[in-house]
Amino acid sequence: MSNPSYFYISIAIVILCIVWTIPDSKQIDADTEICLQHENKIMKCGETISVLHDVFEKAILSAYAAAEKQEKNQTEKYIQDALKHDVQLMTDYKNTLWDMKPSAKLVGNREQQKHVSGNAAMTTVTCWRHDKDLYYTTGFQRYGIRFQNGRLIVPVSGTYHIYSFLGLTERGVTDEGIPVKSNNTQEIIHTMHKYNVLDTADIEIASNVQSRKNASRGNFNYYTSQIVTLVKLRAGDEISVRINDEALLQHTENNYFGLHLI
Repeated sequence: MSNPSYFYISIAIVILCIVWTIPDSKQIDADTEICLQHENKIMKCGETISVLHDVFEKAILSAYAAAEKQEKNQTEKYIQDALKHDVQLMTDYKNTLWDMKPSAKLVGNREQQKHVSGNAAMTTVTCWRHDKDLYYTTGFQRYGIRFQNGRLIVPVSGTYHIYSFLGLTERGVTDEGIPVKSNNTQEIIHTMHKYNVLDTADIEIASNVQSRKNASRGNFNYYTSQIVTLVKLRAGDEISVRINDEALLQHTENNYFGLHLI
């Protein structure tokens, strides 16, 4: 769109030329009053400042209306050109724009996460299938969501629905039926964190804590842990899942982790 100051200058020049060249203009008092002929051929006289102010106001409104119309036409032309050259854009671009919200659902891969026995520190879960590995699964990554080092990175700021599910397994009884004495008696802590390069440390968003139990099915203890919440995120925030005992991640293919902009 043209610079608005250009219109002011152009209008001022045009008006001055009109005032100087109109043959039918009758000067009543050059210092205080002026007469101008309007489009309907009617002469209008009045205070110089007031008359010129009305002329300027009408001319400016007309100029801005023309500029707004030109910008609208250029925008529509841009969209039409984009639709011709980008087959991924849907035909009704304007109506579907708000449906193109960033979203992702990662699913666990079949490989066990490498862990250190007895490690009770909070560790990021990294055993996720992502990007092209999500083909032919229930998972997906759409509209700008990226994955890096076990984290989902959001492309735009907004309120997000985030969630995580972990199925956890712990050996409780040996094949001979002898109870396994666990060296780790701590509670199971499952958390979701966010990190941004502008922050100094990871920030915990939500958590789920549960105590350990004795074997309830066969030779293993089975646990499930789920987190679902809403959180306001900034563009560039990295969302991750953490657990305080990696050894519980024996069977990860049923796990999932995701988010979407609401």
